[in-house]
Amino acid sequence: MTLKLRCDEYGFECDFSLEGEKSLELLEKLRIHFEEEHGIEYPIDAIIQMIVNRGHSLDSIKK
Repeated sequence: MTLKLRCDEYGFECDFSLEGEKSLELLEKLRIHFEEEHGIEYPIDAIIQMIVNRGHSLDSIKK
């Protein structure tokens, strides 16, 4: 299943977006973006929680 992640959906004024299969690898890319571009270090568990809060199931993300 494809997941589209947009930085502006997580409280940043930023045009960055990612799209791909739901995976920890995709979420890790978002985490790296937050750290490198916005100076905020989120653990991967926090990124997963952000995605779950947007309506995606935890099981579908970890695959």
